[in-house]
Amino acid sequence: MTRETVEARVRAAVEAHAEEAFALLEQLVAIDSTNPDFPGIDRAAALGGEGRCTALLGRRYGELGLRCETVASDPERPNLVAVLEGSGGGRSLILNGHVDTVPPVRRETWAMADPWTPERRDGRLYGLGATDMKSGVTAAWLAVRALREAGVALAGDLLVQCVVGEEQMQHTLGTSAVLDAGFDGRRPASGGDAEPAVGAIVLEPSSSPRPLSLSTTSAGNWVFRVTVRGRATHAGNRASAIRAGGEGAALGVNAVEKGLLLVRALLELEQEWGQTRSHPAFAPGFFAINPGSFHADAGTPSPAYLADRAEFDVLAWYPPDADPEAVRGELEQHLQVAAELDPWLRVNPPAVEWLGNWPPASTAWEEPHVQALARAHERVTGDAVAAPSAANPSGFPAVTDASFLEAAGIPTVVYGPGDLRRAHAADEHVALAEIVTCAAAVALAAIDFCGLAGDDAAAGAEGAR
Repeated sequence: MTRETVEARVRAAVEAHAEEAFALLEQLVAIDSTNPDFPGIDRAAALGGEGRCTALLGRRYGELGLRCETVASDPERPNLVAVLEGSGGGRSLILNGHVDTVPPVRRETWAMADPWTPERRDGRLYGLGATDMKSGVTAAWLAVRALREAGVALAGDLLVQCVVGEEQMQHTLGTSAVLDAGFDGRRPASGGDAEPAVGAIVLEPSSSPRPLSLSTTSAGNWVFRVTVRGRATHAGNRASAIRAGGEGAALGVNAVEKGLLLVRALLELEQEWGQTRSHPAFAPGFFAINPGSFHADAGTPSPAYLADRAEFDVLAWYPPDADPEAVRGELEQHLQVAAELDPWLRVNPPAVEWLGNWPPASTAWEEPHVQALARAHERVTGDAVAAPSAANPSGFPAVTDASFLEAAGIPTVVYGPGDLRRAHAADEHVALAEIVTCAAAVALAAIDFCGLAGDDAAAGAEGAR
């Protein structure tokens, strides 16, 4: 059977089982798998949703004859790895996706009755996690379903990692835990001790600059908290606290205003970054500083006081080639300079707590599995895939577990269905046709990269690497 015939059979199988995949996506969306450690979430109530997703996927992959393994650093939050073992001698490919979601934004803003009751409208499926990223997890299943239906025997291993914790950078419970357990694709090649080449595809919604883009680069980010002290007093004393001739700070200082002063200072730095921080994989001005939450009061949520404490959390995006510690230093210094210009903050400086650094990701465009996926996408869609450049800024405008796959030495590309603009938003949805396209491209890329059992070209893939 020719390679063209094999690919035609796989593409036909993808189309034939698309409806089955959509039904699986509906089942996954119907499971509330909110990350239990997301801020503001009742952890005890949320635990178990991720596990119900991985259990469902385990059953479905088991029906296809794959070896299914559980990895659980936290027994209440199990990961699933489904392995389609190759005949040997080929390269291994990892398909990675997370099953946890963020909580829904305000439910009253959703047009649908319930974020966990999936609805189909005009070729789209609506529901929490539909884009981020249960559609990607579903596309991986459909790709494997098609390979099995078409009777494809790969030379290299295909490993599907369905992981927990991504929405809170809990890779030590999810992706890194799975890799540390040995599910990294580095099975010794047949007849020798050498490890075959391995690549990974993270099936996050790669919608920038166009649907189903190939993203080999993502920015890093710092998350930090700024706490500002004030001096509480009765709101009736405000005039004396702020007007010339009054008692001033000795009477009261509103932490709301001092916090906002620092927020404005960070937004001024953000404007500066629009000119000073750039990267060819990202559109001009991408690197931004987002103050995402702000809270202030005097111990009780009432405007009857001048607040004595303000706290706000910030996420700052930085370029893949920037030194994270230098970025952190710049942010700290800018806050310090702003505080020095204010009489109260000069003697009551803000406290900055660094909550986390999500490292950037960067894989060479020339990596074999990236090129295999680019060729597959072109064969499926008819659209050639251009290399990342200033004219084609296809950097992923968020973070993914690609960072931690790459930290383990596994080159990774992000490619998946969905629109990132719909993620973390009301009425989240995915175009169902993108799942089909993604699954077909991933399946063809697996054939190309892993090779076919008994194929001389596949047997020599390690040497070609």
